[in-house]
Amino acid sequence: MTDQKLDPEEAVRLARELLQETTERRVNAVRALVDASNTVDVAEQSVKDARDAHTKAWADAITSGWSDKELRATGARPPGKASTTPRARRSNRASTTPSADVAAQ
Repeated sequence: MTDQKLDPEEAVRLARELLQETTERRVNAVRALVDASNTVDVAEQSVKDARDAHTKAWADAITSGWSDKELRATGARPPGKASTTPRARRSNRASTTPSADVAAQ
């Protein structure tokens, strides 16, 4: 037991502060989640719009007299085909472990 008496109102005040801090963190997490979700929605719509425009431009080129083969020969990518841009490869360097370093000494 303690010799000091606890003030119930002070305990209530501290409890409310703790709850408010926890609530604020949780609310801020929801805010960040919804912001990120909205950003994804906008990006997905932009990608859809770009794909639709690409499909229409390809169709317009075909309608104007170009063949698929001729358009491909220009380097144009047909709709629905993934980009062939090469990606950087990951390095497969072997990592050394401390035990291997010690054994080598």
